Amino acid sequence: MKTIVGIACKLSAAFVLSLVAAGGVNAFELRGFRGVSWGEGVEALGASTVAQTVGEVTCYQREHENMLYGNTPLNGVRYCFHKDRLFMVALDAPVTPKAFVAEFQRIYGRPDSLRGEAASWGTKVSGTRAELASIGHEVTRLTIYSKKIEAGVAQRMQQLTPAEPPGSLAVSH
Repeated sequence: MKTIVGIACKLSAAFVLSLVAAGGVNAFELRGFRGVSWGEGVEALGASTVAQTVGEVTCYQREHENMLYGNTPLNGVRYCFHKDRLFMVALDAPVTPKAFVAEFQRIYGRPDSLRGEAASWGTKVSGTRAELASIGHEVTRLTIYSKKIEAGVAQRMQQLTPAEPPGSLAVSH
């Protein structure tokens, strides 16, 4: 009798764990971006220049940045620091939101929220959030930030960022 009860308990536990794991499969989680972890200082970027300063937040652009995200070309990649801690990355792409959503979705799955030309990834339990929105005619911004480091500042920065990327971030052809 103990053997049957023991087996039933083990099977039940395995079933519950598989449900928990299945629920976490689509959880959006990043520990940073392109080799720079959330919370690291600006020195982790290597050679970079100031792209934008807003209050206590300074955003940098690497001198040698990969200007592709998957197959999507980028106008700019800004790494934003508050009190010398990376908390947000902003990617600007000369594509429609629909195209950028498709690219990001290939890697991280369907967005948790999709409204019009805006999409977001990251549930309440995720440590990272990504928000994608149109910032102009066929220009889309993807903002990825740590919910554990200055999430409120990241949300305010999204509202303050210029409608067009700073000139220093434009891709020259």
